[in-house]
Amino acid sequence: MAKLVCHAEKYKKGSVPSIERHNERKNTNYSNEEIDPLRTHLNYSLIQRDDESYYRSVMKLVNARDNPSGRTLRKDAVVLCEFIISSSNEFFDTLSAEKQRCFFEEANRYLQDFFGKEHCIYATVHYDEHTPHMHFGFVPLTAENKLCAKKVIDRSVLIRLQDEMPKFLQKKGFQIERGEAGSTAVHKSVKKYKSDMEKEKAALAVSIQKEKQELSQIASTKAEIKSVEQIPTGKTMFSGKITVDEEDYKKVTSLAKKQLASESKEKKMSKELSALRKENNTLKTENEGMKTQLNKRQSVSKRLSMATMESELRELQIFKKRTENFLLEHGLLDYFRKAFIHSNNRDL
Repeated sequence: MAKLVCHAEKYKKGSVPSIERHNERKNTNYSNEEIDPLRTHLNYSLIQRDDESYYRSVMKLVNARDNPSGRTLRKDAVVLCEFIISSSNEFFDTLSAEKQRCFFEEANRYLQDFFGKEHCIYATVHYDEHTPHMHFGFVPLTAENKLCAKKVIDRSVLIRLQDEMPKFLQKKGFQIERGEAGSTAVHKSVKKYKSDMEKEKAALAVSIQKEKQELSQIASTKAEIKSVEQIPTGKTMFSGKITVDEEDYKKVTSLAKKQLASESKEKKMSKELSALRKENNTLKTENEGMKTQLNKRQSVSKRLSMATMESELRELQIFKKRTENFLLEHGLLDYFRKAFIHSNNRDL
């Protein structure tokens, strides 16, 4: 069953205009590369608004709050809270466009009832990013009409919300559930999450480059093996031994060293492949709830090109076997094993 994404953010009054520009797509350019302008027309709002800006709507409620002391609003006061509501792409792929809209409508209805319809400012659904999601914003006013975000969305409220909202949506026919109860996972801001992902991408790029270098070395070894296979040989008349040119003998010797060394490298690469698979699976699990903000792990996984690496390994094993057969056929295999494996040559 898919999991519900229910992520909360708090904003001071200075941030409200930029929130509106982002949600309502009023900017000319966006730092978020996931926004596709060709799909922006698919976005819609579930709370009917007049021509007032977010800021005016928010400050109208803030100024009308119960404030018997008449104190001026603090600069660091939270005046707007926002929830991002979503799920995985796999969940939305099972729903028709009509059912997807119904999902966001029901989520919007639940949140308005939970926080008070009169306190709600917007509910904007985005379809021009990687995963469909809704931005739901409201002014954090208590039942006594006092501005206090700490009380309106404290930890107990968030736990209750994350417990009850999936059950509400299940009753409406949606196969969705909350995350693990009592989880200590902390939601990151979109900016922080993307920053962390960029760091991971850079680290993976270094790892990928290293793998490419090793594959390049494998390709070089294969070319040398092919050249060895073309060495002309002949038998002496009496001893039955194989004769080869001195330069060809050096080439065979060098190749034998590399072939023996490649055995340990092959095992190392196999272990690294296994570790990469485990890391990939772990990251997929960790990122399931964050696909709304950024879903880059799949593209990173593709760039790792595990299938290509496995194919290269198989080819290396075939050429290794052919080399061994060549050495065995010409009576050189035991000689090279005794000369190099049992020696103290650290190059091997």
